Amino acid sequence: MYLKSITSLTFSVLCSGIIFAAEQTPDADQLLRQMSAKLAAAQIFSFEAEREIDASLIEGAPAAVKARVSAVVQRPNKLAVIAKSASGVRRFVADGSTLTLFDGKMNFYSVIPMQTSIDGLVEKVDKVYGFTAPLAEFAISDPYKDFLKQAKSVSYLGRGRTSHGLLGLFGVECHRLWLAGKDADAELWIGVHDQLPYRLDATFHREGQPKVHIDFLKWNLTAKVTAGEFTFTPPNGSQKIDMVSSEKMQSAGKK
Repeated sequence: MYLKSITSLTFSVLCSGIIFAAEQTPDADQLLRQMSAKLAAAQIFSFEAEREIDASLIEGAPAAVKARVSAVVQRPNKLAVIAKSASGVRRFVADGSTLTLFDGKMNFYSVIPMQTSIDGLVEKVDKVYGFTAPLAEFAISDPYKDFLKQAKSVSYLGRGRTSHGLLGLFGVECHRLWLAGKDADAELWIGVHDQLPYRLDATFHREGQPKVHIDFLKWNLTAKVTAGEFTFTPPNGSQKIDMVSSEKMQSAGKK
């Protein structure tokens, strides 16, 4: 009788522990919403990141392309992005009226009329020219909505710590989310204490399973910016060229 009582008690404690653990598992969708809300609430902010894209995802690239990306956002319509890589510097500057694109390797730049919000800019550039500014999905007004366009489901993987700083001493404790999509799957790391994104690993469903890896190194949600952040001055010797739409390029290719 005594043994039976002990056994029953042990079983009850174990079951309670299992139920408690299950209840404590964070809601992945809610974490994604919190991250989106944190970014959407910031009116002026900046961030820095390191990005690596497999060669097969970039036309003509002989090897994976690594870049250091710096971005400044001023809602509702200003965005400045600089991407520095071994092949040179690229700039993407939207001042609320125009969009300027600069290729440092070729020393070419283009200016396009673009009187719209950041959301409208990202949508129009993607639709007309077939590309987006580096990491622009984190500058739009509702990242959550954009992520759900790509992901069929969102689930929780557990926790992890980023490896920033010497020996990873300045790493950030993060929630790890899994976003399963039609074209790609992604693992997104979100800070436990600040709800900001710190890592994104996307694997595309195509031959070779090419990847995009992003480490966010710094966030400043109270950044101080000046008009100069969104002003482009052409470097000496640079040449202004016309930006060609995807439709015209396809038409020219057929001819």
